[in-house]
Amino acid sequence: MKTSAMIVACGLVAFGVLIGCTRMVRSGPIVSGYENAECIPVEFGPGITPPTRSWDYRLVTPSGITVLISGAQMPGGRIDLRYQSDGANVVAANAGDYIYPADVRFDRQTERLYVKASGVPAAFGGPQTWLFDFDLARRQQMDRVRVDPTVLPGECKVD
Repeated sequence: MKTSAMIVACGLVAFGVLIGCTRMVRSGPIVSGYENAECIPVEFGPGITPPTRSWDYRLVTPSGITVLISGAQMPGGRIDLRYQSDGANVVAANAGDYIYPADVRFDRQTERLYVKASGVPAAFGGPQTWLFDFDLARRQQMDRVRVDPTVLPGECKVD
């Protein structure tokens, strides 16, 4: 029994070290893509207390893709997409426990969705900020990086 507990404890420590060692970026394509993208309208979620940033927006891309973007900055928070053409549901960004969506932006030229998520993980480490790059045409996440939040522009204003 003690050996099993030690193995689990060592595994958790190793996992924490690996997560804590994730390199933080300060520049690069995902950072500039996010900086140059336009804000997806954000509001305070109706019926959510305390007031919480949320998204419920129908986006039509220049190539004609129609997608419903939804999510909220709260536990279990992620950014979900529902494609109008076939009803497919796709998760665009899910940073995990206690790291919630904070900003969603769209680049019309590349048809990429950028999501900023931030928070403090439950088990290990201090505050973290992540950027996600999602290609709406390919319906897949292209990149996910931990980023230094001081290099990013302010979050989109709540409508």
